[in-house]
Amino acid sequence: MKIFLSKPERTAGLFIVGSCALVVVFFVGAAIQNKWLTPRVHYHTTVVHGDGLRPGSPVLLSGVEVGEIAVLTLRSHSAIDVEMSLLKEHAPLVRAGTHAVVRRLLGFGEKRIHLTPPEGNSPPLPEGALLPAEEHTDIPEALATLDLGAYLGTMNRAMAAAEMVLKKLEDGDRLERLVNALDRLGPVVEKVDKLLDQVDQPLVALIQNPALPQTLEGANELLHDPLLHQTLAGASQMLNDPATRKLVHGAASVMDAERLGKMLTHVEALVTRLDAMTGEKGAVTHILESADKMVAGDRLDRLVGAAERLTDEKKLGRILDNVSILAEQTAKIGPEIPKLTHELTVTLREAVVVLRAVQKTWMLEGKSEDARKELDKAKEAEEGAAKPADAPK
Repeated sequence: MKIFLSKPERTAGLFIVGSCALVVVFFVGAAIQNKWLTPRVHYHTTVVHGDGLRPGSPVLLSGVEVGEIAVLTLRSHSAIDVEMSLLKEHAPLVRAGTHAVVRRLLGFGEKRIHLTPPEGNSPPLPEGALLPAEEHTDIPEALATLDLGAYLGTMNRAMAAAEMVLKKLEDGDRLERLVNALDRLGPVVEKVDKLLDQVDQPLVALIQNPALPQTLEGANELLHDPLLHQTLAGASQMLNDPATRKLVHGAASVMDAERLGKMLTHVEALVTRLDAMTGEKGAVTHILESADKMVAGDRLDRLVGAAERLTDEKKLGRILDNVSILAEQTAKIGPEIPKLTHELTVTLREAVVVLRAVQKTWMLEGKSEDARKELDKAKEAEEGAAKPADAPK
């Protein structure tokens, strides 16, 4: 059956066929441009922060886009598996030791994965290999971790401290004194500069002196001398000795200002007393004069003669015999002395008791009181007679 189409229908049909052809050509061009039909190889990496990554994000190798992110899979709260789809022609460049570095575009854009191959030659990685990831802290992440409240509180405290310092500087013309001190600093720096200029030539002459190396060699030999090392070791041992430390602490306590002042005061008083004692009318001078008088004449001879007679062998022997006899007699009666003392004490106690009993009898009671009064009057009379005639009454 033959179908007859009108001109508008033919035109519409041609337009639809042309549109379909254009769509097919567009899809073919897009597939060729995006290499959808090119064989691909898949690799994996694990990241902690997945924000900024999405399926379709580019994967770069040496700055050239070689693939894209295919799938993001959440493994745990701190592990995200990223599957990368790379063109197969670039797979041999992914070698052992390659790292997956996650970076943002210009620090603020979306994240990209940069593959950094290792230096040297290494075998290519098989498909599905896991690449170690490196995540750098970008500007948005750093800003997200900032605690602005804490920083503002710190700034407020710093401003308060600065305000307090300014108030302290304003009190008592401290700021003016500080400025004056800074003004005086300029002349001091100029003097130091002049001093350095004056010292420059002598130092240069000293350094250029031919005898300086010999002097340094001699000093080096002296420093490497075993005797010096032994001396320093002995000094170190002595200084580290606890006894030395105690001695130093004791000396420091003795040299205290207060104690030293007291010691100097005592020394000064002692010197004054010695000066007074050794003066013309001092006790030492009087003693020496008395000794001179005693030695002068025949007094010393008589003293020596008396000492000789006293130390005569016969007399000294008789004295020693008498002392030995006295010691024997004392040793014999020594054990009886405590007993005799005890009996004498008991006897005196009984006598006191008897006398007190006799005193309480009615006949002696008034007599004893009269006797006491007479004794008191006699005692007062003796004391009055003993007083000097010119004593105040």
